[in-house]
Amino acid sequence: MKFSTVLASSILAAGALASSCHPSYPCCNGCDVTYVDNEGEWGVQNNNWCFIDSGKCHPSSCKFEALGYSCCSNCGPVYFTDSDGKWGVENGNWCGIPDNCGNSGSRTTTRTTTRTTTTRTTTTRKTYPTVTPSFFSSGNIYSNGQYQNEVQSSVNKLSGNLQQQASRVKYTPTAVWLAWYGAPGEVSGHLGAAGGNTAVFMMYWIPTRDCNSNASQGGASDLNAYKNYVDSVYNSFRSHSNSKIVVVVEPDTLGNMVTSQGNENCRRTAVIHKEALAYCINKFGSLNNVQVYLDAGHSAWLTGYEDETAEIIKEILDMAPQGKIRGFSTNVSNFQPIEKEYAYHTRLYDALEKVGVKNMRFIMDTSRNGVDISEAFAKTKTWCNLVGTGFGERPKGNPDTVNMPLLDAYMWLKPPAESDGSSQGSRADPVCARSDSLPGAPEAGSWFHDYFVQLLKNANPQF
Repeated sequence: MKFSTVLASSILAAGALASSCHPSYPCCNGCDVTYVDNEGEWGVQNNNWCFIDSGKCHPSSCKFEALGYSCCSNCGPVYFTDSDGKWGVENGNWCGIPDNCGNSGSRTTTRTTTRTTTTRTTTTRKTYPTVTPSFFSSGNIYSNGQYQNEVQSSVNKLSGNLQQQASRVKYTPTAVWLAWYGAPGEVSGHLGAAGGNTAVFMMYWIPTRDCNSNASQGGASDLNAYKNYVDSVYNSFRSHSNSKIVVVVEPDTLGNMVTSQGNENCRRTAVIHKEALAYCINKFGSLNNVQVYLDAGHSAWLTGYEDETAEIIKEILDMAPQGKIRGFSTNVSNFQPIEKEYAYHTRLYDALEKVGVKNMRFIMDTSRNGVDISEAFAKTKTWCNLVGTGFGERPKGNPDTVNMPLLDAYMWLKPPAESDGSSQGSRADPVCARSDSLPGAPEAGSWFHDYFVQLLKNANPQF
């Protein structure tokens, strides 16, 4: 995990093209139905919704829909005739020849033909209970002055169009990381600077932090020291009762509980980590001006572990009876694409419902997932300053309420271009020495100019 040393397009996106089929969506080229509502039948084309052309897909002369087959788009050739009518083949599938085609193109065969019956099914999007709005949905998100200064240091080194683009990154909202012993003393200053904007903080001081790697190890000396740290932050949050505060609790910790118990360092601290997370949630979740999200790894890490993850979450929440939690953060400091992350959200949501944890919501770190590098990541699992990444979607509340109703926000949780770690120094990590890790990186949390330039050049959407 990476941290600050001083202070971490959906498929089925709505269309906007009027057509003869729908005032806001294009006609589908085909007739495959994905979703049905009171307007009619919907399909998916080029990763966007389209409206089924009923005139083409349901002609009055076609009787084969009732049998589970589509009508052929033309009148032949006829490959088979039975008591139901004449049959053709399109795209490797049987289709019915409309009766009004007559005998044109007939090529009737008397050979015995086996026709496999298939049933086309339609699916509906799951509906989720309405919850109170998140703090991301009202007003702006706080732009961290620390990150502004870091970006400016790179702006000063650039020129021309790249410098102009870099200057536009400067005020993008990023989270404030509480990741060093003096960070609680800076919280009030950030809340004062945020004013009416939503301020986002990352708690990253758990004992034996980042237990499965070297780059960001550290944290509180023991559980009591961690509780004192939490109490100090809590007091600042409580004294700014009019502030809107989001706090993300301890990135990577939950994921390591699920998958890293083969590591003696992680196994030895699992009980302490559960107690620490519960204490943190219990304190912050008792405040009305704070919304708490527990970090839940990312899709490339915990896919397939949703049930086990939900069980551990349930255990932690049962240990925090005074605190409420809004949901979970994912993709912190990682690169997984939006579609895969949201699919993971829905699976984790379902797993949580099964253990009685209901109505959870999610925020997704989009600071470095503008380029889909998931295939390359799957091969090497290189999390350290990965080559080829780019800035992703800008922070935004409720980015797609139709297709991603569980998603509270896109957010740059890890300030992008702060190094993930280094292959040298006291906390050198071998992952940072791989060929697909950007060379020359400073230690975790330090500004990495070359990384910033890579992210900027590969940004999607561009600046």
